[in-house]
Amino acid sequence: MKLGMNTVVFGGAGLETALQHVEWAGYENVELAAIAGMAPHVDVDSDAAQIKELLAQHNLTPTAMEAATNDRERLSKLMPLAKQIGIGIINIGSGGTTGDEESTKTAIELMRDFAQMAADAGITLAVKPHVGQAIYNAETGLRLMNEVTTGAIGLNFDPSHLARADDDPAAVAPRWGSKIVTCHFRDCPVRVPGPPGTPEQQIPGRGALDLPGILRSLKATGYNGPVNLEVIGAKDYPVSRAMGIAAESRGYLNRCLHEI
Repeated sequence: MKLGMNTVVFGGAGLETALQHVEWAGYENVELAAIAGMAPHVDVDSDAAQIKELLAQHNLTPTAMEAATNDRERLSKLMPLAKQIGIGIINIGSGGTTGDEESTKTAIELMRDFAQMAADAGITLAVKPHVGQAIYNAETGLRLMNEVTTGAIGLNFDPSHLARADDDPAAVAPRWGSKIVTCHFRDCPVRVPGPPGTPEQQIPGRGALDLPGILRSLKATGYNGPVNLEVIGAKDYPVSRAMGIAAESRGYLNRCLHEI
């Protein structure tokens, strides 16, 4: 598996500063945040050649882009941009509302449309089951994959969201199997619906999740793709504080990956 990190933890800094600190924290792989208002490290008008040059300068391989939007126009521009940068996966949530059947049907139809857009752009759409949204747990993730069978689509395996949806992430990994195309990893203080905690509480090893056990289960599926740290809520942190989160997390996850 390829350990990397999402630049969202450096959301208050520019892309070049974010990439420099990702490199200094010891990562070789990176997920670029294209999240308007939270971490706009990539935007629809970004220069792909310039981003590729920055990645090369900092010895980083891009594994994914997090778009975190269901705006069709925005995605229609970010998808080909990802391809130009050399990124094969773009991450979004389904939108919609948990437990509302009509909302779930609408979200699945939207993901069907986006999956075809991704295929046309030459990349893969990764949908993350997300607390509060229509696709939010193991069952709705499988439903999505069973109902959307065209285009280029897979699932983003995020243990913190699955645990807060009352699922056992270690048991979900073999159920999803080859449907997993990318991963977000962080910890969370409690396994109940709601926010994932402060940025410090999301640092792997500080919370309630058995991340080594989850990684063992994921490895057993044959998954060999990205495992990207994703810590949210640190946009207003000074870079030095965000760097502490990145470095501590890298040390813990790297040790886990070597021991599983």
